[in-house]
Amino acid sequence: MKKIAKDPANKLLKAYCDILNGSIVYDGSVVTVGTRIPQNTDKYVLLYIEDMDPMNTGDAVIFYVIVAMQIVSMQETTEGDETIVNDIFEQVIELVGDPEMFILNGFRCVDSNFAGSDYIPELTDTNYIITRKLQMSNIIEQIN
Repeated sequence: MKKIAKDPANKLLKAYCDILNGSIVYDGSVVTVGTRIPQNTDKYVLLYIEDMDPMNTGDAVIFYVIVAMQIVSMQETTEGDETIVNDIFEQVIELVGDPEMFILNGFRCVDSNFAGSDYIPELTDTNYIITRKLQMSNIIEQIN
């Protein structure tokens, strides 16, 4: 009998938030991590599912999930330094590379690997917004 696939997206995003919240610090302040753009902060990490492909073998349901993180730093137009996003990036990548760190009710993280990164700079009239996008490839197994 073929297993019915359940969607692990929300549980995986919650697991990322649980791992990262309170653990990312820049210049003595905790960096906000979440699935929504926060108000009144100039540094944050925005999480979202970029791609998800389920594979049902009959005995197991495996999901290949790309989680994207936008590490954002808003600076004065005269600054434009990538040091902040690079420092936050290094902290994030160190924390999310161990599949055993992910607590997923009904699922198990089999693997979590770096899948790519790029910069997205944006200059506005008032800010220089530097975003470093990080992608993590996750293999998630449905266990019930």
